[in-house]
Amino acid sequence: MKISYEWLKDYVCFDLSPQMLAEKLTNAGLVVAGIEPVEDDYCVDIEITANRSDCLGFIGIAREVAAMTKGNIQRPELGIDISSVSDDVSQFIKVEVKEPILCPEYTARVVRNITVKPSPEWLQKRLKCIGLRPVNNVVDITNYIMMESGQPLHAFDLDKVAGRQIQVRKAESGEEIVAINGARRVLFHDMLVIADEKRPIAIAGVMGGKETEVTESTKNILIECARFEPRQVRRTSKSLGIVSDSSCRFERGTDPLGLDYASKRTAKLIFEHAGGEICKGVIDVGAVRNEAKKVVLRIDRLQKILGLEINRDVIPDILTRLQFKILNYVDNFIDVEIPSFRGDVSREIDLIEEVSRMYGYNNIPTKTSISIRGSKKSKYETVEDFIREILIGLGFYETKTFSIVNYAFLGGGNLWISEGEEAVEIVNPLRQEESVLRTSLLPSLIRVKMHNANHGYEQVKLFEIAKVYLKREKLPHEKNCLSLLEAADFFEGKGIVQLLLKNLKIHAKCEWVNFNETRLFKNERAAKILLDGKTIGYLGEASKELGFKTLCTLLELDMDALVEKANFDKKYRTPSPYPMIMRDFAILVDEGIAWASIENCINNLEISTLKEVHYFDIYRGKQIPEGKKSIAFNVSFQSHDRTLKSEEVDNESDVILDALYKKLGAELRKQ
Repeated sequence: MKISYEWLKDYVCFDLSPQMLAEKLTNAGLVVAGIEPVEDDYCVDIEITANRSDCLGFIGIAREVAAMTKGNIQRPELGIDISSVSDDVSQFIKVEVKEPILCPEYTARVVRNITVKPSPEWLQKRLKCIGLRPVNNVVDITNYIMMESGQPLHAFDLDKVAGRQIQVRKAESGEEIVAINGARRVLFHDMLVIADEKRPIAIAGVMGGKETEVTESTKNILIECARFEPRQVRRTSKSLGIVSDSSCRFERGTDPLGLDYASKRTAKLIFEHAGGEICKGVIDVGAVRNEAKKVVLRIDRLQKILGLEINRDVIPDILTRLQFKILNYVDNFIDVEIPSFRGDVSREIDLIEEVSRMYGYNNIPTKTSISIRGSKKSKYETVEDFIREILIGLGFYETKTFSIVNYAFLGGGNLWISEGEEAVEIVNPLRQEESVLRTSLLPSLIRVKMHNANHGYEQVKLFEIAKVYLKREKLPHEKNCLSLLEAADFFEGKGIVQLLLKNLKIHAKCEWVNFNETRLFKNERAAKILLDGKTIGYLGEASKELGFKTLCTLLELDMDALVEKANFDKKYRTPSPYPMIMRDFAILVDEGIAWASIENCINNLEISTLKEVHYFDIYRGKQIPEGKKSIAFNVSFQSHDRTLKSEEVDNESDVILDALYKKLGAELRKQ
């Protein structure tokens, strides 16, 4: 926001040099980026934050200066010379607002028989000082009032408005408009336009159209002063690539009670500098009574936040100077009414900020001693760091992918949702092709793998720890997951799972159940992982449909379940000084029997000297009967109090084989 130093003095009396003014504005939160001399004036460039739309006009800046210097605002008089008033405005224009949500209020005034000519020298000089190019007296006056009040306006050549009718409506797809700056744009159905009987004549809140602009031949004008929904203006401006002083103000929100002032002030100046006749009255569509916001400020809360005691009389004085209205001041409470132009103030903390910046941030003491207290990591953080360290040590690279994904790409990656359930949809996605929250991390890792493969890195090992989102009645359920992609076979992936469980000291019963309910995995090389009967993950070799040229294994685990089961209590046990004896077995079982069943059968025997059971091979061939498979595994035996004899181990081996035969029909393979 560029302001003229001399122009600002029209609204507030102050005795500050441009440099002193800049320093005070900066200390109050309105940072001055630079001061540039322009003839006998100065252009002061102020960085206005997005929430301070009230400061996008000279009067708004003047309010701040008046509050800092304890001065008074001098607003220009609005009296219109009614001796020039001719017929009623409704005889010359009709206004219809078809989108009242996007245009809450629209006002129109008409001035007839004007003379369009260059603006007075003083007006041109002020506009040039802040970087605006003078055009003619009518256009310059609308720009002048916009910069003065912060309320954008537009003047139409009334004789070029077809049917003398204004419609505020959404554009029809394919409609075109040539803006005042000469840019031709195709409009879309979600854009708001100002139209006459035939075509759009302005892009609402952004820019007017060239066909109805004011020229030297213009005799009758329509003065538009309206309010538009900020988000609508921003979307339209961004989509069309047109940014204007008007759009910058409408995007941030304008004063709902400022339309009448700006409209009357514009009509008055046009009458004074372009002559003509001001038509009686104003067309005002959608005007509603604005309910003033009221906020209670607690003195003790303010003092606690700022860390100092401010004189009780200073607080209401500061608020009053900022034009907040004090409704009541009793004991510890101040009831404050918020003015309509301060849309950024709605909470007690906002009032505390207003008091603190006017009191002076430099007057608020700072503590030189800051006590720092370390906090202990949560169990989830500990497990996450532990898993990350293990995987990085195994040569994996951690990835971070987006939570919002393409539903089509999600495809078969819905591991955690049941059939018929849907992903959580985004109400207002930035891109239509990415419109749902992910229900699995694997599809994103697959995309990363494809990207690396396309750039010559086929043998890549990736993992990600992040959230997936499952649809529930009210809010989505956020599940923490660990996803892993490795250039190896199923059994190496299984070994990683077992390594994680072992290092996390998870001793719960683990089962591996055949799984073929997703297109991500090969049917014969996929498993659902159960821990104490509860599903904690899925592991499988990537199917050919994914298009990988090399072998690849995918894994996804429920991090929340791992955290719940993890045990970091360290219990030291003296290792056995006696040797361990190992026996290898190859048994014939039915195709439908999984290794997990065999392992559980052995562990359930509760043999005191049994130490470990390890699977290491599966075989199907000519020597194996049809419908059968050979599974090879080894069993380790060890005692803590003696050296085991071969006879003891043989007897316990017979117990194992007997149990496998009786429960699973397993026979010892003799060939």
